[in-house]
Amino acid sequence: MRLKITTFLFAGLSIVAFATHAQKLPKVQKTSVRAPENIKIDGELSEWNGQFHAYNRGNHLYYTVSNDDNNLYLVAHMDNGVGNTKIFKGGLTFTIIPPAKKANSLLITFPAITNKATIEADQLQMNQLIYKRLKSDTIANKTKIDSLISSSNNLISKVYNQILVTGIPETNEPLMSINNTQGIRVAGLFDRDMNYTYELAIPIKYLDATLNNGENFKYNIKLNTHGVVKIKNFQSFDPPLIPVTAQSNPDDLFLNYTTDFSGEYTLAKKQ
Repeated sequence: MRLKITTFLFAGLSIVAFATHAQKLPKVQKTSVRAPENIKIDGELSEWNGQFHAYNRGNHLYYTVSNDDNNLYLVAHMDNGVGNTKIFKGGLTFTIIPPAKKANSLLITFPAITNKATIEADQLQMNQLIYKRLKSDTIANKTKIDSLISSSNNLISKVYNQILVTGIPETNEPLMSINNTQGIRVAGLFDRDMNYTYELAIPIKYLDATLNNGENFKYNIKLNTHGVVKIKNFQSFDPPLIPVTAQSNPDDLFLNYTTDFSGEYTLAKKQ
């Protein structure tokens, strides 16, 4: 019994520390960040030491935009199951808006939601409900929790394996595999608390050349509603939305409406 009390005490302290850290973060990132030298696009956050540079509460995500000499990175981490579900049903679209007026914006949506992915999103949502029940006793249910997270991540890797890209001239089709020849790398997995981590790397060569001259550029992070990609013609569409009333559940509204926010970023130079 003493072990169980101690375990939950440390877990509680970790949650409080994480919440305190979130309160100190801006809604939109304010600074340029040099990416860790050991950065990996693998859906895990070990190289970041749990630290982010912004927390957008309205979109249920922590995030950091960073870069090295070769790539621009976006890492995001959902703060609860509602954020997870929206990612699984609609994907996250990261848009880079270069300062040059004639340059095209670059849009990357990951995961690209296929019909199969929409079905599997329901299973992942169910798995999160099972996790909530199991975590009431993390010691007794450790094996079940480990198995649930492992099977959920296997499902994520199997189903969410495509990205939607526009703004790169040499691409013939906007829908491409995560294992593409353009060097765009993405990954996403559940962590030990069954919250989703999203990672993206974009080769800087695809950005407007002026970005290398120290100019800032605008970016947009959008969480789409479910049904974002029609595979036959690659068009976006929105599902029927629930009516807004004084009694509307905030989580329902969040899941049924596209939400987004924008910021500005300047490439960080190597010290």
